[in-house]
Amino acid sequence: MPRPETVPRSMRAVVLDEFGAPDMLRLRDVPTPVPAPGEVVVRVAAVEVSRTRDLGTRSGKHPFSQAVRLPHVLGGHCSGTVVGAGDGVPRDLVGRRVAVMGHHTCGHCASCRSGADEACEGLRLLGIHRWGSYAQYTSMPQECVHPVPDDLDLYDAAAMAATGPVGLTQLRRARLQAGDSIVLPGATGALARTIIALTRRLDVRVIGLSRSVTGRAENLVVLDAGREDLADAILAAAGGPPAAAIDNVCAPDTFERYFPVLAGGARIVVSGAIGHPALPVLNVPARELYSRNLSLLGVRSHSAAVATEFWQLVRDGFRLDAETVRAHPLSDAATVHTKIADGVLTGHNVLVPPTATDRQEVPE
Repeated sequence: MPRPETVPRSMRAVVLDEFGAPDMLRLRDVPTPVPAPGEVVVRVAAVEVSRTRDLGTRSGKHPFSQAVRLPHVLGGHCSGTVVGAGDGVPRDLVGRRVAVMGHHTCGHCASCRSGADEACEGLRLLGIHRWGSYAQYTSMPQECVHPVPDDLDLYDAAAMAATGPVGLTQLRRARLQAGDSIVLPGATGALARTIIALTRRLDVRVIGLSRSVTGRAENLVVLDAGREDLADAILAAAGGPPAAAIDNVCAPDTFERYFPVLAGGARIVVSGAIGHPALPVLNVPARELYSRNLSLLGVRSHSAAVATEFWQLVRDGFRLDAETVRAHPLSDAATVHTKIADGVLTGHNVLVPPTATDRQEVPE
C-alpha cells in the first residue's frame, strides 16, 4: 500500500469575496480542509466549470447565490485523488483516483426514505452550501466519491461527474426506445454532448439545435435553432415526429417552434435551464398537453442509484467523445467565466490546480 500523501496546511484556491463580475474571482492562499467524520479530502486534478452552479452563483443574482456565505470557493463536480479520510471512512480509499459528485443528500427525509433521493429536501451542493473545488484540495462526504478506472483521464472524469448521471436520468425519464429520435436544444453544451454520447448506446437519433454550429455526425444532425423553417427541418431530419425533447436551454422562441412537431405521447425533459440569472419562462399550451398526451418533466438531479449505474457504464467502457474537454489553469478562472458567458467557450471546460499531476502540461 502506498504511503499516505503529506497534505500541506495551506493551499491555493480561487476565492469569491464579493458577488459580481468574473474579476471578483481571485487566487490566493487559504487553509487546506480537514476531513470531518465520514468525509474525505481530495487533491483536485480537474473541476468542471458550470454555467449554472458557478457563473450564475458568482453573479449574486441566481437562486443558488442565496445559499452562499462569503468569502466562498466555487466548484462542484471534480476529480482527483483521495489524500485524507475522517473517522468512519475506510482507509483503503486513501490513494484512490476518484470522480466527485457535487451533491449529497440528507438520507432521512421522506424523499430519501422512499428511494427518490434526487428530490431530497435537504440536498447540499459542493461549491454552494460548502466551499468547493476551485482549489488544490477539497473535502466532501464519502458518498460523493466514486473510484474510476486507471485508464480514465481525470479531466474526462470531472466532466463525466458533472453531466453523466443527470444525462442518464434525463434519458431514462424520456423513456426512449431503439429507433426513436429526440430534439436536443443547446447541442454544443456540456450536458448535451454527454447525452449525445449516451444515446449511441440506445440507438437513438438526435436532432440537435444550436445557434452557432450545424452539421452531421454519427446518430446526430445539428440544425440552426434560428432558422425560419425549423419545424419542417426537424421533421425531415428525424424522419417524422420526434418521440421526446431534452431541453436544458428552454429558450422560449425555440421551444415554441419545436413543440408543435413532437409526436403524440412525447416527453419533454428539462434540467439545468437556470444557467442565467434571468430565468426563462416557457409558454406551454395546456390544451396541447392533454389533447396530444404530452408530458413536461423536470429533472433536478439524479439518484444515488443512477450515479452507481453511470459509473458502472464507465467501468464497462463508456467514454466521452475525443477532444470534448478543454483544460485551463486554475489561475484563469475569471477568464474562463468570461469566455463561457460570451459563448466563446462551449462544452466541457475544466480548471486544473497547480498540483494536478495526471498531466504535466495544461493546454492554453
